[in-house]
Amino acid sequence: MKTKTNKLKTALGIILILIAVTALLFWEAEGREMLLMEPVLVAENDLKAGEKIGPDCYRVVSVPTGSLVDGALSPDDRAVFAGKEAAVEIVKGAQISRRYLRDADEKPKPETSYFLIRNEWIYMCTSALRRGDEVLIASADGKVVIGVYTVAFVKDSEGREVTDATSGMYSFTGSGGGDAERVNTSAPIHQVEIICELLEYRRILDYCAGKTSAPLMLVRKDNAK
Repeated sequence: MKTKTNKLKTALGIILILIAVTALLFWEAEGREMLLMEPVLVAENDLKAGEKIGPDCYRVVSVPTGSLVDGALSPDDRAVFAGKEAAVEIVKGAQISRRYLRDADEKPKPETSYFLIRNEWIYMCTSALRRGDEVLIASADGKVVIGVYTVAFVKDSEGREVTDATSGMYSFTGSGGGDAERVNTSAPIHQVEIICELLEYRRILDYCAGKTSAPLMLVRKDNAK
């Protein structure tokens, strides 16, 4: 009798181990994605503003639920693309939001304004950056390019414009000199204002939302005037 009981316990133990292993394998293969991930549509390649979006322009990937951008499209939303085109530039691998689309016959309204890149968003900023430069904004690791924008103002922690300490501020026409003339600055860079459309700025807001550390890298373009 005791031998049968021991055998039964052993069998139950083996069954429980098999169930635990099976559950672990299911969690790693399917469960994690089902509970923590969300399928979304991302750009297969870089999409230019005005480009019509077809089936070959996007693919499906799974991202953490907390990383969804506002208005992110899921695989069930493919019909949304009918008669639509990109309203802004969408870089390869970026989530596609309803906000980034417009009707193909809709004429864009290029209304721009000054928008602030907050200090807490800036992981790295080129010290030579000045008003009128073209600045490339990318992710802190450099893997995601968000866009290229014109700089309206570069300010210090007191809200004053950062200028060259020896020859004065630079104009929008780019009449300032080269990098050699930008060594002595009036103050350290604290924040930057860029010129762009509201929709473009919303893309930056969407990317920065929920990030626990500074997510942006600001690099002055070599061909800036």
